[in-house]
Amino acid sequence: MSTQTAPATTTSQTWTWSDLIIACIAREFHGEVIATGATLHSYLAARVAKALYESDLAIVGGSLAGFDCAIIVPQVLNDEFVCAHTSPAPIDWMEQWDLIAADKLRIFLGPAQIDRHGNSNISVLGDWSKPKVQLVGSRGIPDDVVRISELYFHVVQHSPRTFVEKVDFVCGLGYGEERKRLGLTTGLPRRVVSDLGVFGFDADRGHMVIESLHPGVSLESCQERTGFEWPPSDGSIPITQPPSEDEMHCIKALDPCGVRFLGTDDAPPDLLERIAAAEHELIHEARTTL
Repeated sequence: MSTQTAPATTTSQTWTWSDLIIACIAREFHGEVIATGATLHSYLAARVAKALYESDLAIVGGSLAGFDCAIIVPQVLNDEFVCAHTSPAPIDWMEQWDLIAADKLRIFLGPAQIDRHGNSNISVLGDWSKPKVQLVGSRGIPDDVVRISELYFHVVQHSPRTFVEKVDFVCGLGYGEERKRLGLTTGLPRRVVSDLGVFGFDADRGHMVIESLHPGVSLESCQERTGFEWPPSDGSIPITQPPSEDEMHCIKALDPCGVRFLGTDDAPPDLLERIAAAEHELIHEARTTL
C-alpha cells in the first residue's frame, strides 16, 4: 500500500495526486533545448510542457533511441522504443553533453536525499566506507552542477528519510561554505516538487523554503514528514494551483494507459497488465511502420 498523501478531494474534483504533480512540474519547463525527467511523473511532465507551453523543447527519455519523438504517442514504460521511429533526427551522447555544457538542459532529478541547503544524494546511504545501501552512484549530477545554471528535483514520497538535515554523501552541491570556497555559480538548487508541496530556496539564507502546499496538506503534517525545521513563514502559505482543464486534457491524452498511477493508491489492480498489453500493441505498430 502506498503511503503517499493525496490531496483532499471534492465531488467536483476531476484530478488526482499524480495529475497535480505532473502539472506542477510541467510549469517549470521553459526555454530549454533538452527537457527530461529522472522520475516517471517528471518525464511525463516534460511532454506536457512541450504540448502546452514550450513547443521547441526537445524531449529525451531513458536513452537517445527516441530523441524528441512525437509526444502524441501514448506514454508506456518503454516509450523510447515504441516511438523511436518518430524521432526527427539522430543524436549521440557527445552532442547531448555539448548541449549540457552549453546550459541547455532542464532535468528533474529524483534524489534519495536532499537537505535544507539543497545538497542532493543519489549515491549511498550511510557512511561511504561501509554504506547501508548502495545506490546508482553520482552519475551525471557533478557534471550538471558545473554546467547547468539550476537544478530541479522531484521527490516521489516526502519523508524525513528523504528531506534530511544533512545528506550522507554530496552528489549535487547546494548552498553553503563549500560552494563559496569553490566560487561555484552554477548548479544552484532551484525547485523541489514532492507529494506534499512545492519548495524553493532562499538564496540569501541558503535554505529551502515552502512555496506552496498541496490541497489538504497542512504545515504541521509537512513538518512531521521533514527531517529539518522549516524557517518561519512571512505569512499564509499558498495552496498549490490544481491542474487546469488544458493540463488535464493533455495529461489524459498523453497517458491513456495510466502509467502515472503506478505506485499510487489510484492504481487499479490490473494496471501493469493493461500497460503491458498496450505497449505490446504499440511496439507491433511501430515495427509495422518501419
